[in-house]
Amino acid sequence: MISSRGVTRTRLFLPFVVVAAAAILSGAAQPGAARRVVLISVDGLSPAEYATSTAAQIPAIRALAARGAWSSGVRGVVPTVTYPSHTTLITGVTPAVHGIVDNRILDPEGRSAGAWYWYADAIRVPTLPGVVRADGGIAAAVSWPATVGMEIDFNIPEFWRSEHIESLSLIRALSRPRNILALVEAGRGAPFAWPFTDRDRTDMARHLLGVVTRGILLLHLFEYDTVQHNSGPDSDAAIKSLERTDRYIAELVTIIEEQVERSETVTAIVSDHGFRTYDRQLNPNTAFKQEGLIVTNAAGTITDWQAYYHSSGGGGFVYLKRPDDAALKMRVGNLLSKLKDDPLNGIGVIWTREDLDRLGAHPGATFGIGMADGFYSGQAANELRRTVGKRGGHGYDPAAREMNAAFIVAGNAVPRRGDVGIVRMTQIAPTLAGMLGVRLAPEADKPIW
Repeated sequence: MISSRGVTRTRLFLPFVVVAAAAILSGAAQPGAARRVVLISVDGLSPAEYATSTAAQIPAIRALAARGAWSSGVRGVVPTVTYPSHTTLITGVTPAVHGIVDNRILDPEGRSAGAWYWYADAIRVPTLPGVVRADGGIAAAVSWPATVGMEIDFNIPEFWRSEHIESLSLIRALSRPRNILALVEAGRGAPFAWPFTDRDRTDMARHLLGVVTRGILLLHLFEYDTVQHNSGPDSDAAIKSLERTDRYIAELVTIIEEQVERSETVTAIVSDHGFRTYDRQLNPNTAFKQEGLIVTNAAGTITDWQAYYHSSGGGGFVYLKRPDDAALKMRVGNLLSKLKDDPLNGIGVIWTREDLDRLGAHPGATFGIGMADGFYSGQAANELRRTVGKRGGHGYDPAAREMNAAFIVAGNAVPRRGDVGIVRMTQIAPTLAGMLGVRLAPEADKPIW
């Protein structure tokens, strides 16, 4: 038995089942209100995978789209990277409002050992798990970004420091309740290794489907994203990874179909961004160093800076140590314009502070950069340009079609079927909240329906 806020619930771990897509389409239930949302994020999933015919064999994802509503493209937030996007997906507001403005925290001197926005206390607005729990439901999350310390019933947060097995002990200590991983291990009959795989994360979600009978379950699967970064979004390795992810989703949907909560469950598939290929990289901090705006020691570590480029991959943000210094701002602005004028640098757009306000991005930055197709950006201060070979990336301007994210939703509470067109990422959380009968912050976007 495990307990949630004083309510004792029977632990359930259903046996593993391999299913065909036909099981997902079986039997229509009677219409009713949603009591539970299962929100599965497939990191890096493009809507083209279910909206068009592609090489990947993903019957589970396509079956959900066939019996539900789906978007032909979700316009993302700035930057189009994992942590700000996932926080938007559960708040309905832009990164400038919710507070998770990027993957990594600003750290020019490298003193944080590469820290990301792991902690939920940085989120400044209500979240879907929070409002569901306040309404009396159960909230659970598996590897969802920015959830360390989040006040929810069942939480296995995304967090890492190294690939050493010691990190597994840290995750056990950060998870809630403290014995949740031990219960999953007992149920599946095998201990966890480190780092977790999507197989592991799916097993965690399988366990929690027997516990979250009313409320919301968040699951983040991201091996597909990792493979696309390394091999490119159209590679054979990426296709195989997505097909493996689809099989995990099929397992979860089959469990949902067998539960008494089936008729009141909404299953949603989302993603945080799409992907582009690139083979060249620009490092603006090298230009800043050449202009005396950055100082490094013999090891290349930044020891002082007046301007610093914080990379988000296909884009990034320029911070000034003295943002109110008009002369410094003009100097840096002129340097960025000079970099953009050279097509070898691959800068597609330079955003002003006013542009960033409109986009809801990085409130502390003075400028932003959006890279052109085929180019990426980094933070190195020792080489302006480099050729890196074919890779996959994101972080580009969300106006780029390839950056469109995914959204599929199926269940009796979904009032529409088929393509709902292009939607904003900020609309997804309010839409799910509406089906659950809860409300997010007043600043949240309008729902899709």
